[in-house]
Amino acid sequence: MVWELVRSWFDSLWFKISSVFLFQKELSIAIIGLQNSGKTTLIRLLGGKPFETDTVPTLGIQVSHFSLENNLIKVYDLAGQTRFQPLWERCFDKVDLIIYMIDLSDTMTLNESLQKLVKVIQMANGDRIPLLIVGNKTDLVADPKDPLPLGPLQAYNPDNWEKLKLDSTNAHLLKNPDILSRQIGVDLAARTLHVPLQSSEPPANESNAQGPANDTKQLPLHGDIAVLTVSCKDGSHIADVIDWIVQL
Repeated sequence: MVWELVRSWFDSLWFKISSVFLFQKELSIAIIGLQNSGKTTLIRLLGGKPFETDTVPTLGIQVSHFSLENNLIKVYDLAGQTRFQPLWERCFDKVDLIIYMIDLSDTMTLNESLQKLVKVIQMANGDRIPLLIVGNKTDLVADPKDPLPLGPLQAYNPDNWEKLKLDSTNAHLLKNPDILSRQIGVDLAARTLHVPLQSSEPPANESNAQGPANDTKQLPLHGDIAVLTVSCKDGSHIADVIDWIVQL
């Protein structure tokens, strides 16, 4: 424990010195998501460390520092257990970027993860904080017979896009960032979030009326936002995550 405190102090000191003399830009990142979504593993990969099969679940907040290309990165690794989720928003005013991790292989928690993500998008949008949504563990999701194209998301109307009732038979579809975006309700082309209305909340106007099962309101997205799917285990598309971060 003493050694960990000393190492944390030296890391913090190195971060401050390096930010002045060595690097062009500092970035602070909050990585959030439900427990076991791969947050700590992604941080290891971004910091140039190898994949580890077993990682200790994060409790509370862990802070780490590393360099990424010509940037000095400070990362807040926030625990995903329910009792720690109130900590997420507390870090938002300290960061330049939020990364939200989703475990695409866990069909039991997928809907809960996507519901919490919508709330995170709304909170980040108010402060114009860039948000990177990362669907992880594509290596654990069964492949369809025909590979899905990974083309850019086209503008869509939720009227003609029925969200999937997710289970083990169709979770593989979310490996396509286009389909994952639509399942969340994010229209990247139109820069809009389609937020489900509460049962007691009337549509904002007639054009937003989608019928009793699909009523939504449209929230314009002000900050940068992207949706990527990766495998932290085999490293696929981690380079895309790095490219997106360093271009901020």
